[in-house]
Amino acid sequence: MDKVGILTIGQTPRPDLEAVFRWHLPGVELIVRGALDGMPKQAIDEMAAAGGEYPLFTILRDGTTREISLYRLKPLLDACAQGVAAQGAAAAALMCAGNFPELASPIPVLYPSRVLAAVVRGVCRGNKIGIVLPNAGQVGVAVAHWREKGFEATAAVASPKDPAALPEAAKVLADPDLELIVLDCMGFPPDEARRMRGLCGRPVLCPQGILPRIMAEMLGA
Repeated sequence: MDKVGILTIGQTPRPDLEAVFRWHLPGVELIVRGALDGMPKQAIDEMAAAGGEYPLFTILRDGTTREISLYRLKPLLDACAQGVAAQGAAAAALMCAGNFPELASPIPVLYPSRVLAAVVRGVCRGNKIGIVLPNAGQVGVAVAHWREKGFEATAAVASPKDPAALPEAAKVLADPDLELIVLDCMGFPPDEARRMRGLCGRPVLCPQGILPRIMAEMLGA
């Protein structure tokens, strides 16, 4: 049986993510690991309180959330990638759309930020897009990332944990010159992408929907 790794930046279990991957990868074993698995709550709170550049939206086992710097999470995710590889995973998917540096992984890793940039470049005729981010601390870095890719991104903030936030984000992204909207966070499920399409009347890209399809193609599933 083929095996793939699912690397989350918070804690497991994540039945929501597993369900999306199982739909596209029937018969494939999922090895799910969280960067914060096994870490005491006090240590997690200290990491969050320490702040730092590029805060990422993380979900803990109890459903609460924290914002922790990408650079504090990166070595923990290196260990997760190495762990799933040791268990026989042929490839892994990183469950974060942040602009991550290369993980220290012996197997291929799908990075949502790279996949999204490639898809947007492939479908956009112009260079104006809207992006939805889970917290305000990511706006500057994300806008700069998309500018490097050749796009002028208008950013709106909406937590995946707050159903009322997406309609407010749609209002921010009401500019008709925006060619499409990117849910620039792995926390948004495909259902929220469909809801956003109805709210803004434009195409919406959702990495949680795209990554499992690519993994299925890689494995021939």
